[in-house]
Amino acid sequence: MSIINYVTNSGFEAGLTGWVTSGTVGLNSTYSHTGSNSAQVAGGTSGSYIYKLVSVPDSNSFELMVALSKNGSGLGPSVTIGVFYFTTGLAFQNTGLIATVPSRLPDGTANNWKTAYFNVAPAFSGGTIAQIFIMNSSLANSVDLFVDDVQLLNSALDLG
Repeated sequence: MSIINYVTNSGFEAGLTGWVTSGTVGLNSTYSHTGSNSAQVAGGTSGSYIYKLVSVPDSNSFELMVALSKNGSGLGPSVTIGVFYFTTGLAFQNTGLIATVPSRLPDGTANNWKTAYFNVAPAFSGGTIAQIFIMNSSLANSVDLFVDDVQLLNSALDLG
């Protein structure tokens, strides 16, 4: 059996390539969970987010892992994470995950990170595109969010 991560550029080592951003989002090359980079998603009331579309086998269950931290010791962001399934024509199929991570994230500037783990419900038959969505929800006076090492994992039998 082998573990497959369906997310390319999951550690932002190729910048924000392959990720869609909204609001104030940048590449941070000072603070990271692993490697050299992380995504920095603005805090406060901006409601900034990132997402990525990945091809997945339909009718499979997944596990989502994301390394998160905050920029400094101020009020932490409230983070919303989702996985949504679509057909190859991008017609919405179903929701695999909607979760909120409380604002008590560790300080990434002190090299402290939280790895959040989520079980993701399977896509309906035909749902072969997964959208991984990570949003720094609006919270007045909250600091920026750091995101790194986004992994959508599936166990598959190794037939070779």
